[in-house]
Amino acid sequence: MISERELAQYFHSFWQEQFPLLNPSFMRRYNAQEWERVHAPEGYPIRPVPPGKNIERFDLVAELAFEWAALAFDPGTNREAACQAALRRVAALQGSAEIAAPTSHEIAEANALCDTYHHFFNTVIKGSQLRFRPLIKGAGLLNRMEGDFCSEDTLFEVKTVNRNLLSSDLRQVIIYLVAGNHSREYAWKRYCIFNPRIGIYFDGEVSDLLGYLSGRTPPECINSVVDALMEREQPLEAKF
Repeated sequence: MISERELAQYFHSFWQEQFPLLNPSFMRRYNAQEWERVHAPEGYPIRPVPPGKNIERFDLVAELAFEWAALAFDPGTNREAACQAALRRVAALQGSAEIAAPTSHEIAEANALCDTYHHFFNTVIKGSQLRFRPLIKGAGLLNRMEGDFCSEDTLFEVKTVNRNLLSSDLRQVIIYLVAGNHSREYAWKRYCIFNPRIGIYFDGEVSDLLGYLSGRTPPECINSVVDALMEREQPLEAKF
């Protein structure tokens, strides 16, 4: 079994076969043309949050901001409980029993990122009911997955990075969309990739993304990807 991150980062022959137009040229155009700036409800653009010079644990800062932003949709918890959840999550990803509490610099930067989330919620999502960390059924060699958040018709993926999107970022979103729609647990018609660090987002129709990159109709694309994952004779025979 493999994770969605492994599938997105490696197995290039699989991606070339299933999505031949997801190439460096496409990613350059996508990064240059498809983004939108997050605005405040008053109409002014939200400025980026530059990485702090006194911060080393940017993964923890990103998790804190995510957990604190989710509090707007989960009144049953509080900031301290959300902080502990972020610490446990980062510790688990690092294979540690526990990690040190956030510093004042980390808290300040997480709060700044959290403000960008709130502007995004108030202007882009506009009152939609959100489900955080939706579980997505795997297929074949692909393990069960966990997305960032979603509404009834849109999958939202968060990338808190100070760079352009990589092809592996978009691949990960595609995996969620294919697996979620194939399982019939979700009916995502749109996707959105949100970057609170830079204050931008990319969004579009699932059918347009899958159709263009695969050269097939969306149902054909989904069935082809799932069929490849379901094969038992090592369809993903090499990572490189």
